[in-house]
Amino acid sequence: MTSLVRTEPGPPASDRGQQLIKWALDNSLYVAMITVFLLYSVIAAPYNFLTVGNLVNILISAAVLGLITCGLTIAILAGQIDLSAAGISGLGSIVVGVLFQLWSWPAPATLLAVLIVGALAGLLTSTLIVNVKIYSLIASMSVVGLYTGLAMTFSRNLQIPLARLQMQQLMFYRGILGIPVTVWVMFVLYGLGFVMLNHTRLGAHIYATGANYTAARLSGVPVNRVIRIALMISGVTIALAAALVTARGNITILYGAAGGLQSSDALIAVLLGGVSLFGGSGKIERNLMAVLFLVLVQNGLTLMSVPLSGWFLARGAAFLLAVVLDVARVRLG
Repeated sequence: MTSLVRTEPGPPASDRGQQLIKWALDNSLYVAMITVFLLYSVIAAPYNFLTVGNLVNILISAAVLGLITCGLTIAILAGQIDLSAAGISGLGSIVVGVLFQLWSWPAPATLLAVLIVGALAGLLTSTLIVNVKIYSLIASMSVVGLYTGLAMTFSRNLQIPLARLQMQQLMFYRGILGIPVTVWVMFVLYGLGFVMLNHTRLGAHIYATGANYTAARLSGVPVNRVIRIALMISGVTIALAAALVTARGNITILYGAAGGLQSSDALIAVLLGGVSLFGGSGKIERNLMAVLFLVLVQNGLTLMSVPLSGWFLARGAAFLLAVVLDVARVRLG
């Protein structure tokens, strides 16, 4: 007897499997973060993991990595890999030391100058890419030595202690909910980045340029201008992160490659967050979660006095996992 109920055929088993794998890839970061937090809440409880002071320290550390990751995300979405953090951070830190401490500039004016220096550094990197036609990976690595040399020249290869406390007070003043200003600045920048990438013409152009440079150019997208803007944003966020590190320690970074800020951790966060290393695909808000995850892992290991080799092992595993996930996303796409 024929059934009177009409049934629709479901998706093939292979499609359901691919959807399940895609869901797992999209949500694995959230699952991992919750798991690590609950695990540390138990095994690191005797080390004051859940105290308010430690949680605030996690957010402050996340602000440094988060600022660099925010700019790097926009650059990679535009198809450009920016590895100039070591050089720009050293230069930005020395600018803080010279202007704020030696020349007695006010803290706000010093920060403005640091942001301008970061933008100019990003503009120089983009000029090598757009005008000289050097690949972004090579161009950004080549300028690190230049920026480091400038920083060492300005500081005479010496660190500059910050005897004045106004910079630290400005950047670490605990405002809303007792969270320092710099953490809120990071959240605001990610919010602005989300709006720009998802609701503006510039954001659409960034995705288009990263997805297919030639097709975007032929479609009328000003790809060269997009690349310049993306690299300048990256330079600004790196310089701001350098100012944050300098104010926190009340002393300048000697030079970026030795104790400064590196691009590798930010690159790990970008890939863990799901942004394709090939550009044109990904969401900036996921990268914020990746930053919090990496800082959370490091904080717990530090509290439990795990040897430095343990952190390098965890960091290397995170980088390997990030690369594997990126390749898997590309193949599924």
